[in-house]
Amino acid sequence: MRYLDCNTFIGRPSGHRPYLTRAVSPGELAAEMDRVGIHEAAVYHVLAHEYAPQTGNELLLSELGRAPEGVRERLRPVGVVLPPHTGEVPEPEELVAGLLAAGVRMARIFPSSEMAGHRFSLAPWCSGELLAALERVRMPLAVDFTLFRRGEPPWREVHDLAEGHPGLPVILMDVQGRNNRTLYPLLKRFGNLYVQSAGFNVHRGLEDLCSRFGAHRVVFGSGYPLRSMGGARMQLDGAGLPAADRELIASGTLAGLLAAVTVKEEIAYAG
Repeated sequence: MRYLDCNTFIGRPSGHRPYLTRAVSPGELAAEMDRVGIHEAAVYHVLAHEYAPQTGNELLLSELGRAPEGVRERLRPVGVVLPPHTGEVPEPEELVAGLLAAGVRMARIFPSSEMAGHRFSLAPWCSGELLAALERVRMPLAVDFTLFRRGEPPWREVHDLAEGHPGLPVILMDVQGRNNRTLYPLLKRFGNLYVQSAGFNVHRGLEDLCSRFGAHRVVFGSGYPLRSMGGARMQLDGAGLPAADRELIASGTLAGLLAAVTVKEEIAYAG
């Protein structure tokens, strides 16, 4: 069974994460993947989250480009994106085209108003053009609310995002197990919503979610290096699921979403 981790980063986090003070290189990430038995990982640069998306995205591509081929080919770059209103990133069409031209097939946003979030609204008047540009090429979007205080995700915004952009695959990161009371009606209503496995730690939670909505609605992710990659694998390996379901979660669903991204037209636009 192949494993594709949807949630890793490289780089050195800022001081508000005192439990991780060193920079994580592509080689170190690959070494941990080897230790745990993870074949591929989708990776962003921590400075794209904690400093500036464009700077972090450029550093990510630069560091991956310098990595040995055996490392580089296992790490799939993830672009961190923002709405364009402050001039920090290009207009959405140009932004998405540039990502595609650079080989990026997955995006990530940090819209939370909490300390480490980028503090913007997902509402159409703020993020609509960006979300529409991602939807046009069906680029999977990891939505990370960075809920350090373990609060509730902004469910209304999640609902409106999924409803307004049905062709956009949305992966909800770090949804806690007891959030299922609100999560389940959203999964029932919107087929473009997916859930990262790590963090969904309610007893037999993966089994229950898969029995209701199908294993294709869960994607394997660890949160490494802030969280244990081995723990995430143990959670999936120990779940009482058929082998076919575990294979979908481990890599099948995300690999399919990445392969379905539309490329040719947008790369032509970038040129």
